[in-house]
Amino acid sequence: MVRPTLLAPAGGLDMARAAVDAGADSLYVGPLGWSRRPYESEMGDADIRTAIDYAGARGADVRVVLNTFPSPFEYQAWLDQAQRFFDWGAAGFIVSDPGAIPRLRARLPTAVLHVSVGSGISNAADAAFYRDLGADLIVVPYRWDEAEVRRARAQSDIGIETFLFATVQTGKICPGKCIMSSYLKFRDWTPLEGKDACYGSANRGAKECYRVCQTRWAFAAADADEAQTAPGLKLRRDAHLMLDQIPGMIAAGVSCFKLSGRERPTPIIRDLVAFYRRVIDGVLDGSATDMAVYADAMAVLEERWVTEKRKRVDTLMARAGRYGEATAPLEAAGLGA
Repeated sequence: MVRPTLLAPAGGLDMARAAVDAGADSLYVGPLGWSRRPYESEMGDADIRTAIDYAGARGADVRVVLNTFPSPFEYQAWLDQAQRFFDWGAAGFIVSDPGAIPRLRARLPTAVLHVSVGSGISNAADAAFYRDLGADLIVVPYRWDEAEVRRARAQSDIGIETFLFATVQTGKICPGKCIMSSYLKFRDWTPLEGKDACYGSANRGAKECYRVCQTRWAFAAADADEAQTAPGLKLRRDAHLMLDQIPGMIAAGVSCFKLSGRERPTPIIRDLVAFYRRVIDGVLDGSATDMAVYADAMAVLEERWVTEKRKRVDTLMARAGRYGEATAPLEAAGLGA
């Protein structure tokens, strides 16, 4: 049985060190201005280099998230950033833009290339498509199950990476193909992020996804009587941490388990990494044949995870509202009609 990689987030140096010490095989870090997260969850070049050195000295490695869609004028800078991180010892990169994958593969033939969830993988045939481009792993959608992983493996020998949480099986979602946040705000980059001042969407690195799909919506009514009975709608945001599915996913050929949460507090990431290290190792060595033995520990972690997730969604929606109230006219930046 192949030993899958446990890939942990690092939104800062403290989280990077804690995740490695807790048993992560790899870290993923987002450089300022080049990954699709708020700058407070990204890292400067000096910190990334320190994280690479720290992980490497302890038998782990670092994958750098370059999952924005660079404009034609940014491609050279994007490639130069990747080269710099690789020269420092980064093992690989997480990329969204399909056009960037073959260019990065040609320049860094030994780097491990992940296809980001931002690419919106939607079916098993995509596995062969991205393998042909030069990618090593695809991140499959949250709601894929074991059977879908097996079908993807049948299409290609590309590595399968799955998140360590699962949503209810009530339809498919394709992260990366959503532009809803851009309707709320086209934000400018901050000087800290090191890009020229301009407006852009979350997919271009102008942070961020505001979780529009996860807020509460109300329907407008034609008259007062209807308004009293107009339903409210709250889309599901009940992602659960994965547990029971892990043995089956390993058997199906998953080569990388990814824990999300660069923006979450370091202690919960540390504890989750340690927990999943025990679970995965137990499955591999045969000492954990019944996931029920982990149920009590999982319940505690699940409560902490859901609490932090709700806080994060509420924070992002409040932030989006403030952006909408304080938006400067695009004409002021020379971008209007």
